Amino acid sequence: MRRYKQIASIGILMLPLVACSKPPTEYHVTPTLSGQFVDSQTEQPIANVTVYLTDEYQTSSDSTGNFTLPAMVSYGVRKRNKDYFERIYQYADVMVEVDGYQRKLFNVDGLALPTPDFDMTTTAAIEMGKVYLTPLPEGEQVYGKVYEYIATMSYCKPNESQRQVDCLPVTSSQNSGQVSPN
Repeated sequence: MRRYKQIASIGILMLPLVACSKPPTEYHVTPTLSGQFVDSQTEQPIANVTVYLTDEYQTSSDSTGNFTLPAMVSYGVRKRNKDYFERIYQYADVMVEVDGYQRKLFNVDGLALPTPDFDMTTTAAIEMGKVYLTPLPEGEQVYGKVYEYIATMSYCKPNESQRQVDCLPVTSSQNSGQVSPN
């Protein structure tokens, strides 16, 4: 019984320390990405396309080619502060691959955001619209070619088509002059 009282006393003494300690800040290191994978020649949706940042943050497109890659969320603790996560955001790449198509690599920092400032404490969402994938020539293996690298992807200008240019669609509530960067 005495041991129980000692443990209970220690727990009661620790309670104010635990109650006063600030929880680590939750950082949304990347935005949530969504869109639809489409064959650039046939305009047909592509199912089972793997989209990933890491093994932990990945998804596959459904039977209609649609996908949603959730934001990478991490917590600020000790040496992991906002600067640390901003560096990850700056160099993060979203990889896209499926058999029979050219692989793509998108730099996350190069994707146009719905607002000019990226607040890492809230989730940002980017609708990529149609992401066109190029079929590989007959007999060529997906790993036989390097990734098609897209360093920047701005919003589509009025005369641009996603089929011809890697760009993000402007939402129906905005025009190309209202989004940033463009």
